[in-house]
Amino acid sequence: MLTEEIKALIDAKAKSLNEHDNLAGYVASKIDLINSYIDQKTELSESQIEDMLSELVGFFTTSLHIPLDPGLKLLRARAYKTMHTESNVSQLSYIAKEHSDKASIGRLNEQGHPVYYGCIYFSGTGAVNVAFSESNSSVGDTVNILRSELSGEINVYYVGIYDHVRRQSKPRFMSEDMFGSFCEVNQYQEQRYTPSVFLAHILCDAFLSDILRRKENGNLYKVTSKLLNIFTSDDTTDGIIYTSVKSEGDPVVALKTSTVDDKIVHKSCDCYRVEHDYGYALYKAVHTHSASINSDKSINWVNTH
Repeated sequence: MLTEEIKALIDAKAKSLNEHDNLAGYVASKIDLINSYIDQKTELSESQIEDMLSELVGFFTTSLHIPLDPGLKLLRARAYKTMHTESNVSQLSYIAKEHSDKASIGRLNEQGHPVYYGCIYFSGTGAVNVAFSESNSSVGDTVNILRSELSGEINVYYVGIYDHVRRQSKPRFMSEDMFGSFCEVNQYQEQRYTPSVFLAHILCDAFLSDILRRKENGNLYKVTSKLLNIFTSDDTTDGIIYTSVKSEGDPVVALKTSTVDDKIVHKSCDCYRVEHDYGYALYKAVHTHSASINSDKSINWVNTH
């Protein structure tokens, strides 16, 4: 539903931006420059990248939260080259603060700054293939799966949602009502913005959606790793939701570690051995162990194979 608060936000942006000429060309030039840096054809400083991304997100996106309700199921995976089962949840959730120096740069985290990456799932065995692909599991690997649930409501931002609206491609996990709300917001923006300002918004959303779906290459992670901090700079946003790179259409999240501590309960674990990778995020795997989690976060494994 298009609320008066959202209308006021868009009206204020329209008043500020509509007086400028060719903002679409301006945004396109920024996108070209960042893409050139990603392709290692142009040199940019870290501050230049942050400034350009902050400008694009701040002026040319309409940031609306998606609430995720308590009880929502999440899982994440960690792959090992030898048979292995972790003894404590801390090894499967996110890299602890005292070991943060070991956190390598990722799609949405900077070097030395761990975040929680997880897959949303809806059935008992769901999303395991997505977790295998997101953890870059290979044939022969042992994969530990951590299953968790939200204990409180969290707010996430869907990067690139208006690109889905433009293409009328509803994310399959999103309800018709919620997608319809984003369509209403997009329609109101088109009414209030000049054609150039509206096109600038379309370009920005398409670009952000694109870089979060690309496979790692060049300087890609030096750009995308800054987005989580930009989108969650206020206390009301817990993370980002986006589409899996290797399993198109499946929802994955990147969350602040404080959100994991405060609003997520870890429920159980599973262990698999990957026997075949068919491609397209489809695997054959043997379920070797299941586990319960104790109050002290230790894991009790039981052989199932």
